[in-house]
Amino acid sequence: MINVYVFLVGLVLIVMSALLVNVPKFISWGSEKHGCRSQDAWLDIVPGSRKPINFFWASFTLLGSLGVLYISVSSYYGRHFFSLISSEFVVPFLPQGVTLTFYGIAGLFLSLHWWLLIFWNVGSGYNFFDKKNRMVCFFRYGFPGTYRRIFLRVRMEDIQSLILQANPNPEPSSGVLYMQTREQGTIPLTPVDDYYDRTPRNVIQKAWDLSRFLCVPMEIVPYS
Repeated sequence: MINVYVFLVGLVLIVMSALLVNVPKFISWGSEKHGCRSQDAWLDIVPGSRKPINFFWASFTLLGSLGVLYISVSSYYGRHFFSLISSEFVVPFLPQGVTLTFYGIAGLFLSLHWWLLIFWNVGSGYNFFDKKNRMVCFFRYGFPGTYRRIFLRVRMEDIQSLILQANPNPEPSSGVLYMQTREQGTIPLTPVDDYYDRTPRNVIQKAWDLSRFLCVPMEIVPYS
């Protein structure tokens, strides 16, 4: 019975780790979109890692790993530290307690990774399109170090087209907007991992409005 319990705990942690990567694709928890535009300027604020879904999974992973570590510590000392729980249900330390310790430590490291992303707000920044000076500016926050602040400028004359990479359906249900340039190549305008505001209307409307603002063609290509 105990072996089955340890197996289920490990399975839950593995599934939880997989959900950290895949669930945001299907949960539409709104991340705030800010920006402003005028006749000669367009400013897009790009959200970073400080999104509700990231706070949820970071907290969920932290609490889950602490719970698993509590069970492993109880198995090491042979008793529970809360009187509400009977000591008859203590998990043997070898080998179940050791396995739970490994899962708990792994969960703490995973939670630490998410909290650091949130603290540094990796991926946040802005896109600024200035028609008056014929310049496009991109700014992003990265990891601490040499590339903590990433700044890129592109002349509007170098912009060849806008590319909307979307699902191969009659009407795209999600997508990522790119800018094709002569010197810098392809530059993503929307976060590649942002699954929160990709309804067909929002995706196509933003691409179409920006295409008219920059006076460049737009094309829709399927995911490769």
